[in-house]
Amino acid sequence: MFVEGTTIFRSYLTEHETYQEQSTGKFAVQITLDPKVAAELAKDGMKIKEYEGEPLRKFTSRYAVPVYTADKQIWNKEIPSGSKVKLEYTIRPHQTAGNVPYVKRILIKELGEETFGATDDEFFEDQTPF
Repeated sequence: MFVEGTTIFRSYLTEHETYQEQSTGKFAVQITLDPKVAAELAKDGMKIKEYEGEPLRKFTSRYAVPVYTADKQIWNKEIPSGSKVKLEYTIRPHQTAGNVPYVKRILIKELGEETFGATDDEFFEDQTPF
């Protein structure tokens, strides 16, 4: 199965994702989806989250995920946030999490630009003490 979307947040494709400073043992990428695509995935039993009004889905793998550029070259770095990608994935049913998608490989259709710096700048402009 295939799905297209736009990467959001940091990808974890060259190292395992961490949660509370502990490795999850998984590689991961999150993408925003077209609402129609998200509705189809939800209809197929996949749980979809929302971020700032856009449908969002996380895809993981316990194995290294091959990533390719549009000209079929191997990409050995993290994918910049805002990149347009096409993912090949498989689904496995889970008792409580619905149908869980596992990413098999990724094609970068268009590279995005990291926006973490701008977000950090906006965050630190607020000088209100915690």
